[in-house]
This record gives sequence, structure tokens and C-alpha cells, in this order.
Amino acid sequence: MPRGIPVATVAINNGVNAGLLAVRILSAGIPELVGKMSEYMKNMEKEVLDKVEKLEEVGWEQYQVKRG
Repeated sequence: MPRGIPVATVAINNGVNAGLLAVRILSAGIPELVGKMSEYMKNMEKEVLDKVEKLEEVGWEQYQVKRG
């Protein structure tokens, strides 16, 4: 893209990442979103670490991903 045309891209069918990008952009003008985004990211980190722990317990052969 030429200068002056900022581009932010996300994968097709990945609305979550598009939403997270939008919140980051909006937080420049809505400071309270920064704290909410930080809390959301901490929750995501906990979810990932819980999955890592479960994977280590049962092994990759027995690990099953729960789809919501």
C-alpha cells in the first residue's frame, strides 16, 4: 500500500482477532478499554496455560480439544 494508507489484516474467518485489533485501535481514544483488554489477555493466557497443564497430564495422544 502507498504511504498514508495504513493496513491491518486478519485471517479470513477469524472474527476474534479482528475484534481484538479493533479494541486496540479504539483504546487510543477510549482509555478504559486498555484495562479491559489487559484483563481479557490475562484470561486468555490462563486458558492456554490450563491446556498446557492438561496436555502434560494426559499426553498428546489422549488430549482432546473441546470446541465451544
